[in-house]
Amino acid sequence: MESPPMKMPKWKALILASRPPFLQVTLVSIILGIVIAWIHFRSINPALTIAVILIGVLFHLSVNLVHEYWDWKSGTDNINVNAIRPFTGGSGMIQLGLVSPKEELLFGLSLMLVGVFLGIYVILQVLSIVIPLLVIGAIAVISIIFYTGSPLKLSHRGLGEFFVFLNFGPLMSFGPYLVLTQKIDIEPVVAGSLTGILTAAILYINEFPDFEADSKAGKRHLVVRLGLEKARYGYATLVLLPYIIQTIGIFFRLIPWITLVTLVTLPQALKNIKICFNNYNNPKKLFPANIGTIKHHLFYSVLLIMSYIVVPFIPINAYFNLFH
Repeated sequence: MESPPMKMPKWKALILASRPPFLQVTLVSIILGIVIAWIHFRSINPALTIAVILIGVLFHLSVNLVHEYWDWKSGTDNINVNAIRPFTGGSGMIQLGLVSPKEELLFGLSLMLVGVFLGIYVILQVLSIVIPLLVIGAIAVISIIFYTGSPLKLSHRGLGEFFVFLNFGPLMSFGPYLVLTQKIDIEPVVAGSLTGILTAAILYINEFPDFEADSKAGKRHLVVRLGLEKARYGYATLVLLPYIIQTIGIFFRLIPWITLVTLVTLPQALKNIKICFNNYNNPKKLFPANIGTIKHHLFYSVLLIMSYIVVPFIPINAYFNLFH
């Protein structure tokens, strides 16, 4: 006997399709950029601060929806029997018949347009930095439309992980810093790269359960290109790389030494790597690593932000070289 079809208000289904819980990756990078701006100049514009947060949120929700439309069109989400939604295989709202693919696409593009209009407002307030802001905005819009969309299909070409890192890491931290300070500085780029790499790790580990469906649909992201067994090493690299970059950044006085507090998250990182290496071809047993990677990103990012917040209150130079 078939179960009755699920019923849900359209607005609620569209919100669920946009996957708001994953806004974690956007918010921490934006907040990081805002905090660094405050540390450097001790003053930030409240209206511009709210605007850059809203732009980041709107763009993130937009890419989730537009990406899901193209995954439906390619067929990958429709044949994904290993999906663990909403973590892998999309939100499932289309497959459940709660929204149509066209409704998801239009809602996603509408959110993007609102973000673009907000971006224009921001640019009009800070005309001295219009060129770098236009570049950042163009990269964001191109990524939203062509992450899985034709003709670029960035994720199909093995470039999706890089663009996720770029948009949700260095650009997501540097953009707010640039708006609030109207200055170019390497620190928000370096700090944002740390959270961006861990965001790419979330995407990467979620591609393991999607391997079979994505392979059949021609979505040749890095995990498909490497194969599940070899892809384990890519995951380990992504999870450990922030600690290495952080150490180098401290050595060259690019970020504060107090950010080393994030080392307390290393055991969680190693645990996730072990789960991945032992269960890379078993989606159900791999699931703790999917969840664990999200938790690792959150704990690492919160500690990174908190370490920056206390920088002004440290009685010694927060940027001196620990290794000399």
